[in-house]
Amino acid sequence: MDKHETLQKIGLSKNETAIYLALLELGPSRITQISEKTSIHRPLIYKALPSLLEKKLITESERTNGTFYIAEPPNRLETLFDDLKLDFFEILPDLEDSYSANEQKPKVRFLEGKDGTKRIFDDVVRSLKTGDVFYRFSSNKDGQEKKDKYVPKIYRKMRDAKKLQREVITNEQTAKHKIPKLDRFAKTMPTDFGPFDHNVTEIIYGNRVAFIDYNSETAMIIESKRIAEFQKQIFKTFYRKL
Repeated sequence: MDKHETLQKIGLSKNETAIYLALLELGPSRITQISEKTSIHRPLIYKALPSLLEKKLITESERTNGTFYIAEPPNRLETLFDDLKLDFFEILPDLEDSYSANEQKPKVRFLEGKDGTKRIFDDVVRSLKTGDVFYRFSSNKDGQEKKDKYVPKIYRKMRDAKKLQREVITNEQTAKHKIPKLDRFAKTMPTDFGPFDHNVTEIIYGNRVAFIDYNSETAMIIESKRIAEFQKQIFKTFYRKL
């Protein structure tokens, strides 16, 4: 990802980003040098400097030959990111309350493409709490190739960090490619059982049910406590019988 784009995503303006990156390359510099490097007009540089100073991304040094500005080490950006993350988690409960205010009606989200499927797996690990269990009907082609293509890199790391457990129902063909794990409990359907041939995966987690159709690269999340409990009971019934 582009450096400018990333820094703007964590709260820097376009001009602040350009000035900070320029100072990293230039070292201690005056306004004139910054303007020459960035092609930003001096008044706009003066306007951006107080914010950079407040964020502690640069420092100001008065010398005999004028005022110089110096970039702080890039690890200061990590602190800025952490501060932003803390602010976000402070407002998250209020956002969740607003989102759940009308939770009596199921909420349905449709997602498309590989990124849409990745958002499903991302939602699973981010929404569940440490030690939670989720339930999964694995599709016939839901093997390693599919995981590498449709699952975000952070998924396994967050899943293992949260010690999430999963119960899986699949068929014998898919089970052959699954490496046994302590946090995964899998049972198989008979080989001639048809639904797995459709290449559709269902995941039941928290108060949500997700369906992934790998054929069309589309996915759907249904958020409803009643529907999730209903699907969970169906899963557990199958699981007990296998």
